Amino acid sequence: MTRSLAILTLLLAATLAGGCNILGFAGALEAERRRTGKVWVDAEYTGLEGQSVAVVVDASRDIYMTSPRVVDAILVEVVARLQESGGIENIVSPAEVQSVLYDEPGLLDGTYDDVAARFGVTRLVVIQLDEFRLTEPGNQYVWDGRASGNVLVVEADSYIEDDVRLEHYVNVRYPYKPNTTVDELPADAVALELLRRFSNRVSWYFYRHQERYEEYREY
Repeated sequence: MTRSLAILTLLLAATLAGGCNILGFAGALEAERRRTGKVWVDAEYTGLEGQSVAVVVDASRDIYMTSPRVVDAILVEVVARLQESGGIENIVSPAEVQSVLYDEPGLLDGTYDDVAARFGVTRLVVIQLDEFRLTEPGNQYVWDGRASGNVLVVEADSYIEDDVRLEHYVNVRYPYKPNTTVDELPADAVALELLRRFSNRVSWYFYRHQERYEEYREY
């Protein structure tokens, strides 16, 4: 019997005997989560299962000017995570998405249903990337990485136009330690960790996953 199962069994036995209240039960589970360092989190939206899906990143002009490769990287990472999660019938490749958006620059100015129809999908995941930076403007000596944007899902097969079924604002940062200088961490390490955390947060809405406990609590 695992330690977790043993603790749960004892708690249930104590509850049946009338010696444990709900606060004590929750506290014990919290302690176990702290001990393992991870926590399981359920998907918030399961409507991608069995569907055809396209993911698009709509970034600000500033991001395209200062970090032109970030959009491609986020798209590749999110699509890979959704593919690995299983359950999706078909997902449009990042290369095809970017090719279409390059050839049709005004596509994202139309309705979400039009975008979904262009890719021939029933679900459209839109990442509206507002910010991706490694330092605070005006301070190039201390890392203050930020990645943020709105994430939404459109059910294109709904009878409601532009039927948004999930919408969340994602805001991640790195490093957590304040006043981390550029001499302590290379720029690539900061950028890659920001990319990882942002991509995780976006994709985790769609499947059951494990998170590091401290990150889960901070978020």
